[in-house]
Parts: sequence; C-alpha cells; structure tokens
Amino acid sequence: MTFGNTKAIDLIVERESRLIPIQVKGIQRTKSICWNISRSSVQDHVMYVFVNLNADTYGAPEFFILTGAEVKTHLKDTKSGRDYIDHSVMKRLSCQDKWDKLL
Repeated sequence: MTFGNTKAIDLIVERESRLIPIQVKGIQRTKSICWNISRSSVQDHVMYVFVNLNADTYGAPEFFILTGAEVKTHLKDTKSGRDYIDHSVMKRLSCQDKWDKLL
C-alpha cells in the first residue's frame, strides 16, 4: 500500500521484478451507478480496479480491472469535470474479475 500524498496510486504490486501501480475506485452500491474519475488523472501505465461493494444487496463485491487506455476509452466526459464510468458499461465489458491483466 502507498502512504501519504501519492497521487492516483493506491497499491504497488511487484511481479517478477516488475512494479505495477494500481488505482482503486469504489462505490458502495449498484444504485450509485458510476465511479467518478477525472480524465486528466488517468495514466496509461496505471492499472485500475473498480469495486462495487454491493452494500445494498449484501452480495459479493464486484471487481472490474482495466488498463489506463481502457478507462480513457469508456470514460464519459462532463462539462463540470466530474467524468465517470457507468456500472452498466462495466457489466458489458469483459473486464470483471480479469486479474490476469496484472500479469
């Protein structure tokens, strides 16, 4: 885990001498419908894990793993700067539980 003011990186994973920076974004319930993330903060070399805790259904958490390029592709821009990715978009992508992307 990272500590302090490390912008846009929550975890650093080491795999075969390679460091993989990971940003985690979470929502508590499906009713939240989206994860807010600013396009300007998305970095190509960072992996992104979007988590839905399913607090409203008490179901198992959902994990969606995307590269920085994939996040940029599916990000919806807003005039207010509160860009976001919809939960429904994540469900349509083949990115749920794709932990192998970290390899």
